[in-house]
Amino acid sequence: MEAEKPAGKRPRAKYDIAFQGEAIRWVTQDGQVTTRVAQALGMSEALLGRWVRTA
Repeated sequence: MEAEKPAGKRPRAKYDIAFQGEAIRWVTQDGQVTTRVAQALGMSEALLGRWVRTA
């Protein structure tokens, strides 16, 4: 019998440095809203916000 995964949990994604840099650039240089960029990239808004704050 296989254990079921909790609903709503996604496996943790790994993002490379180039991906992070491009996402940060969309927000900081292109002036796009963090929420829309995160949705377009299929990632958490909180994670992208953290990247932007630490950049």
